Amino acid sequence: MSRTRLVLTAVTVVALAALAAGLLVARGSGASDRVPSGMIASGTFHSISWTTRGQASIVGKDGKAVLRFRSFQTQRAPELWIVLEGKEGVRSRRQLTGLKRAWGDQDYALPASVATNPPARVLIYCAKCGKVWGYAPMTASGSSSA
Repeated sequence: MSRTRLVLTAVTVVALAALAAGLLVARGSGASDRVPSGMIASGTFHSISWTTRGQASIVGKDGKAVLRFRSFQTQRAPELWIVLEGKEGVRSRRQLTGLKRAWGDQDYALPASVATNPPARVLIYCAKCGKVWGYAPMTASGSSSA
């Protein structure tokens, strides 16, 4: 009978250890997706096809990456898109989302991967006419404070 208790105890210890290890792994993977608070990159818009002005910044807020436009203004159009462009140029462009409006302060959710690899430029692209209206070259920030 003592052998049965020993086997049950061993099985219970192994099961609890596996449960604890699983919880630690799950907790660790969630933490790696968190974006640290503060400025990640920023830039000022420059005009190309239409006057485009304001500030673009990528910040960490509440564990997520956010693209912010401040004092933003460009020409209205029905099909304006925000496009992220990497260091490789045109081949690395990634369409983010449609522009909410052609003026004012705006926030857009970004994938967490953007925090570790910010784009070289944020573009305002008109899909209807096929032109970039303006862009903000992004400079990475070493700051981790909000």
